[in-house]
Amino acid sequence: MTGAEEKVNDKRKFGGNLWSAERKILARAFELKAAQELQSLLIEKIAILPETSSDQIKPFQIGAHDLFRAMASSETSLADLKVALRRYTGATGYQMAIGLDESVRYRLDGSVDAPVSDDNREHARTIVKRRFAKMRQSHVGAKDTQVRERANSGT
Repeated sequence: MTGAEEKVNDKRKFGGNLWSAERKILARAFELKAAQELQSLLIEKIAILPETSSDQIKPFQIGAHDLFRAMASSETSLADLKVALRRYTGATGYQMAIGLDESVRYRLDGSVDAPVSDDNREHARTIVKRRFAKMRQSHVGAKDTQVRERANSGT
């Protein structure tokens, strides 16, 4: 299991349920960097963007893209804003937060907006499961390569 997977996959705390509603998905280095990049393009501070590794990732309300566009600085291109939004919302941690049982979306001020739809939740879970499977496959492949290299070198 990779370090990233371990951080979001500690099933002991949640009775073996990866998607437990009690689970809080905390920002990792990638999400923090993506959040900082997104925030740097805006003229207003966004309350729900994580700033530290102890901050919870909170899914945006539907239609947040339009709100971000209205808050973009005059130097920010629409393309840059789209890339930054895609990077943050496409992050595994963000997808995990959407996939949790009973997950909700948040307004940019931090207040609760609405529950995540079942379709959005299932889509996010599918994305996360594929990524974890790919990480496990890469990890196993790397171990197999190490074993073959050791065997070939005689150590």
